[in-house]
Amino acid sequence: MQVLLHTDCVIDILKKQNGPVLNLCREKRLQAWVLASAVPVLHAQLCQTMQDTLARKALVDFLQHVTLLPLTGVDIHSALADSDMEFLETLAVTAVKGFGLAGVVTSLPDGFKGTDIQTIKPDALADFITAAEKSVGKVPLLNIPATLPEILPEVERGMADVVRSGHFILGPKVVELEERIAEYCQTPFAVGVSSGTDALLMALMADDIQPGDEVITTPFTFFATAGSIARSGARAVMVDIDPTTFNIDPAKIEQAITPKTKAIMPVHLYGQCADMDPILEIAKKHKLTVIEDAAQAIGSEYKGRRAGSLGDFGCFSFFPTKNLGGFGDGGIVTTHSEALYEKLKILRNHGMEPKYYHKLIGGNFRIDALQAAVVTAKLGHLERWTASRRGHAGHYNRLFEENGLTQFVATPREIFPRHIYNQYIIRVKDGKRDALRKFLGEQNIITEIYYPVPLHLQECFAPLGYKPGDFPVSEQAAEETLALPIAPEITQQQQVVAKILEFFS
Repeated sequence: MQVLLHTDCVIDILKKQNGPVLNLCREKRLQAWVLASAVPVLHAQLCQTMQDTLARKALVDFLQHVTLLPLTGVDIHSALADSDMEFLETLAVTAVKGFGLAGVVTSLPDGFKGTDIQTIKPDALADFITAAEKSVGKVPLLNIPATLPEILPEVERGMADVVRSGHFILGPKVVELEERIAEYCQTPFAVGVSSGTDALLMALMADDIQPGDEVITTPFTFFATAGSIARSGARAVMVDIDPTTFNIDPAKIEQAITPKTKAIMPVHLYGQCADMDPILEIAKKHKLTVIEDAAQAIGSEYKGRRAGSLGDFGCFSFFPTKNLGGFGDGGIVTTHSEALYEKLKILRNHGMEPKYYHKLIGGNFRIDALQAAVVTAKLGHLERWTASRRGHAGHYNRLFEENGLTQFVATPREIFPRHIYNQYIIRVKDGKRDALRKFLGEQNIITEIYYPVPLHLQECFAPLGYKPGDFPVSEQAAEETLALPIAPEITQQQQVVAKILEFFS
């Protein structure tokens, strides 16, 4: 639960340097925010009863357990112009509404009369949290703002550095991100780009894929996989998937190879790596490039090797819903080849090297420095978030087993440790997937279908000549799979599984 600690509450905590509110923060039952603009007021209040050095130390110790909430200059001007409320109370209302907080903790709730803000007295906060934990509320598929208390100080600093420098395109923040991602993915090189889709397109361009060439991939994935192949002018040749991992079936690849085949684009779907050793053997035998679509798989491993380090290229997305997401679009390409690294850098900047001299026809595929700053700040939290997702997946698996639900629902299997669970996907048997999803939606449990129509049956790919029945495993997956909430912050798994049990009872 996220709340704002109002100034009067914070002053009381600081003077006592303890108390139930601070204990709730220490126990991680509460994510508490404090207005950054209130810190000078707090310091001045403390200095009335203690020395400046002691006041500063008290503030520093306290701020280890809460997060400073920034407001804009416009927010402050608006609060000053509002004559209906006291200035600090107006700022508090702005913060609670703007950040979607549960309420404000204050000893003086009368200061918020006439607003629709929930006020909680400090001595009632523990009961308020307990009641909220027991209530059956909405279970979102993903709650991006839930991680803000963890990341905002680092993100704010990184973005401020970019704004103050005036260097918004490429530059030192992008270089820092590239170096850190390369290290994380166990590759020597990485090139930041504008999106995961453009990462795939750039890899194809760097491999000199031309109209008339063929690239083998899977029909059960997000559109960008085959879409990038089509945009390069090549033909996407589909191969059906493995029914357990939902990834391309290596046993079916070789029969799809023709003299026109130039590359294989396996997808590490949902956060589990494809079976790469046989794919790499086939590619070596036929002299084909391997482009990993690792958009959902940063940090995933195959036999101890990281996604993005296995093929010739690794392509990642920083779309906000990804395990490592930015505040907008972004992506990155990893490679072991210095020659490909240099070529990728030129391609992302209109094929230009040096300025205004164009060696190649590239594009505007540059990641901006603000997104690089955000992703770099979040990268330090990724391992903990991954461990949380993996723990939640294990908890789901146990709950399904303990409740006898595996006769109705197949849970995901980790074939190649480690699965990072960008999505937690169940298979719902006997044609009941859509009915279950509808029922869960009525219970305020949000789910998603990834993906309801395989790519070979999408209207835009009709010229490829595929028809229903060509890839039966993919078509069955499209009819049976359902994604459940799995984000690091989820606490309602018992509730989710209980409702699934109710559906099947």
